[in-house]
Amino acid sequence: MKLTEFLLAELDREVERSRRAFEQVPEGKYDWKPHEKSMILGYLANMVATIPLWIAMEINQHELDIAPSDGWRAGE
Repeated sequence: MKLTEFLLAELDREVERSRRAFEQVPEGKYDWKPHEKSMILGYLANMVATIPLWIAMEINQHELDIAPSDGWRAGE
């Protein structure tokens, strides 16, 4: 199996998991915490929503600089 085929299959699985997770988020309860040490549910839901973007970034970027000297710009 090619790496691209593997990543596309993983993305398909992640989309379904993410959809199920979003369906569980109660309307208007985005500031609720599942546990006192947890992040708020709205932040967790947003993080789940961006996971597919991480995969695209991994495929399209040749390197990852977590502290670029010229700062971070959206869309790169």
